[in-house]
Amino acid sequence: MTTYLQHTCHLLTTFDAYLISQVSRSENSHADALARLALAIEQGISCNIHMEFLDQPSTHTPLIYTIDHNPTWMDPIVQFLQDQTLPVDPAEARRVRYCSARYLIINGALYKRGFSLPYLQCLTLEEANYILWEIHEGICGNHSSARSLAHKAIQQGYFWPSLHTGA
Repeated sequence: MTTYLQHTCHLLTTFDAYLISQVSRSENSHADALARLALAIEQGISCNIHMEFLDQPSTHTPLIYTIDHNPTWMDPIVQFLQDQTLPVDPAEARRVRYCSARYLIINGALYKRGFSLPYLQCLTLEEANYILWEIHEGICGNHSSARSLAHKAIQQGYFWPSLHTGA
């Protein structure tokens, strides 16, 4: 409805003068009949109603996608691995350069290399909370402590820096 209002307001700017008035339902039987067309056909009411089927919508709304990117712990590492860009702070740059040796990007996803484990997929905080919730709710069996919960997340192939404290 908002789209039609915007379209109407745009069209009204092309007129020099106009008058908007409300038409009562009794005086607008043609529009009322269109609104109740299915009922009119069932009851066999004989009246001429012009119908037109539109192939395309009468209004065009642009597609709007919201992109909400909150900075994550992975961003500096991914940025360094993709295009060798380091943070401005020298201490942070040294940390990123040192840490990035243990990470790699496969098909756009960041993975951590383990010593004797397969690659662990790195997660954001929201994804990590969901994984912990799934493990905690019993999809992977019950657990006895935070340590075993964190171990089960690692066994499933996931990693995030606060894995042991978040569990």
